[in-house]
Amino acid sequence: MTLVLIGLSAFCVGWFVRDLALVGLGVLDRVKQEQRLKKMIGSVKPGIPLQTFLSFLEKNSLFLLDKELFKIYLVYLSRQLLRMNRSDVTPVQIFGYQILFSLGGALFFGFLSGTFELAVIAFFLGGTLPLFWLRDMALKREKKLLRELPNALEILSLCSEAGLTLEQGMDQYFKNSKPGPLKDEFSGILEQTRSGSSRKNALEAVASRLQLTDFSLFSGSLIQAEKFGTGISKTLRQLSLTMRDKQYQRAEKAVQEMPVKMLIPLILFIMPVTFLIIFGPILLQFLKP
Repeated sequence: MTLVLIGLSAFCVGWFVRDLALVGLGVLDRVKQEQRLKKMIGSVKPGIPLQTFLSFLEKNSLFLLDKELFKIYLVYLSRQLLRMNRSDVTPVQIFGYQILFSLGGALFFGFLSGTFELAVIAFFLGGTLPLFWLRDMALKREKKLLRELPNALEILSLCSEAGLTLEQGMDQYFKNSKPGPLKDEFSGILEQTRSGSSRKNALEAVASRLQLTDFSLFSGSLIQAEKFGTGISKTLRQLSLTMRDKQYQRAEKAVQEMPVKMLIPLILFIMPVTFLIIFGPILLQFLKP
């Protein structure tokens, strides 16, 4: 059991180090990085004990911003929060939750087991739980957005063929669609255009924040259509067909990968129990005096 926990802990730490290294290699402009950190690191209002702890952590951990590794780590957390569209949570808060989970897990499992090794393993596993939560929530939101995008493009193309502008079509989709991530993104685009920003700047801002290939294709195609005077309805119709095909390809890929993904639980959980049920009675017969 200890070996399994050590292996799981090593996997979590390796996964985190890999993502952190990728973020570090991808960040080239340090000036933009520092500006992004200043925008993302907000203030935490003290109140309940948890918020008081996070406020204390925020005030006393800013000296770490001079260290390059901590900068890269905060950029990584801010990127995950941008993918989730959670402007109400700051990277320092996530860092505080990591400390709480690490210390709480180490104390709890160390007290129950009475072993230092299990406490250390629980410490590392507890620190990775908020990161897994961030990654999982961001992936779920992106999957919902990609699933809704082809239908939204068909609706926008119909509205454009009926004589409405793109903003009016987004407004119709916003009023008649169910709550979802794509509805939130269209709402942000409408707010930016109504506040005086151009359509190009609004689309580029959302595409750079999401960093999804399909949404970047959507925004880039609309910008090109507006620049060269191409019909928006025809562009939207072609985009909806293209993204529908990509959606089918993703579904086929997921079905093909399913047997491979089932091998891990099959080997770790199902096969040992099956062997125990089959060969357990035989082994007991041999062990009898």
